[in-house]
Amino acid sequence: MALFSMIKEAFGKGSKDRTAGEALPETVETNDDPVPCGEPECPIYEYIKKHTKDMRLPPDFRIPWIRGEWAPGAQDGVFLYHMAPLQPDPAREEKILEALTMMSDEENGQYIEKVFAIFEELDKKTGIVRLFDEISRVIALHQADLNLVNLVKYGDWLICSGVSLLSVKLGLTVLSGFHVPFVEEVMMEFGVYDEFTYYAARVLSRETWENGNEELFRLARNVRGWGRIHAVEYLRPETQEIRDWLLYEGADNEIVSQYSADTCLQKSGAESRLDSALSAGEFEAVGKLIQTALESGPCPGITDGERILPKYLEKGKEFPIEPELRQMILDSSSNFL
Repeated sequence: MALFSMIKEAFGKGSKDRTAGEALPETVETNDDPVPCGEPECPIYEYIKKHTKDMRLPPDFRIPWIRGEWAPGAQDGVFLYHMAPLQPDPAREEKILEALTMMSDEENGQYIEKVFAIFEELDKKTGIVRLFDEISRVIALHQADLNLVNLVKYGDWLICSGVSLLSVKLGLTVLSGFHVPFVEEVMMEFGVYDEFTYYAARVLSRETWENGNEELFRLARNVRGWGRIHAVEYLRPETQEIRDWLLYEGADNEIVSQYSADTCLQKSGAESRLDSALSAGEFEAVGKLIQTALESGPCPGITDGERILPKYLEKGKEFPIEPELRQMILDSSSNFL
């Protein structure tokens, strides 16, 4: 069975109009034996859609056949926040190009095992999430030599029929570089799950998507774990509503608030608020973010603290400051106060 005989026309078709069962089987037949896709109840795409209501998943949602000790999105979060950025590696980029070329040339499934072998090896060495920019860059650099239509179809096939995290993340990464009608919708559908919010945030935050930032704001409010951390990181504070949400709620997540506290201070316009007549509620919210950012944890510190902290203390003449917070500020800012 030819691979692309199982894929509906990729361009101009929303993912809600495609069902994996209709267009894509759970195994892909090659010239030899079928390539196994695991033992799931259904593709991840269908499982997420089945459990999504009003752009939210149940609080305890997990994909039952994905076993492991990591919470959804946690492994990617560790890669992104606690590991140094990847250094250029010509050999690694050559491997990525080799796999993308096979995806580009795919006609009847003959390259599927080789493609997955390459990306499984890369995933073990670096984590697929850390290859997001590199894969996109390789596609851009070699677009003249790649069949881009086939790449879009391959990415679509991966996300619609994928039953492993790697297959879905690879599909989302490949599709992220293409401005075709269904991509934004796909990112919203997968982004409701903390495991995939990072990929959605990277795409929706681009200014090339007309309503991307508004959609990312919707996602940020509907995820509570690692997904919120990633959404806040890429959300642009374009409106007062977004800035207020970042101030009061942006750092409230089920992982560690400190991951987002400094980002929320910057994006909520905390410094400019301290320069004006702010309310008691605003002052309290700024103080909460400052305290969270200064506490010991995975990423302590405040960007531009030499400006924000003195201004906060100055405003403390108008509003009460908890003694513990005041001492934290004085201890951390002794070099410039």
